[in-house]
Amino acid sequence: MNTEYRTSNVIILNILECVLKKSSCNNDVLKSHILQYANMKTTMAERYLRVLEDAGYLTKEEKDWGKRKVICYRATEKGIERYKWFCKINEELGGV
Repeated sequence: MNTEYRTSNVIILNILECVLKKSSCNNDVLKSHILQYANMKTTMAERYLRVLEDAGYLTKEEKDWGKRKVICYRATEKGIERYKWFCKINEELGGV
C-alpha cells in the first residue's frame, strides 16, 4: 500500500493536465474522467475542482446526457497559463 501523499501542487497539476489533454478531443471533460485520471475520491476532487473554478482556472457546466445530467469542465485561458506555471514549478522542484 502506498502511503505517500501528493502535494496540492501535484494534485492541481494532475487535474489541469486531465482537463487539457481530454478537452483537446471534444472541449469538455466529464467530472468522472477527472476523478479517474487524478486518482481521487469524489469529496476531495470536488473540493479541488471548486477551488480551481473559484480561481478562474476552470469553468463548470451541467449538461443533459440522455436522461442523465453530467458535469463537464473546461480550462480557461488562465487555467492554461497556470498549468504551464505548475509544470515549471514541478520540474524545478524535481517532481516533489
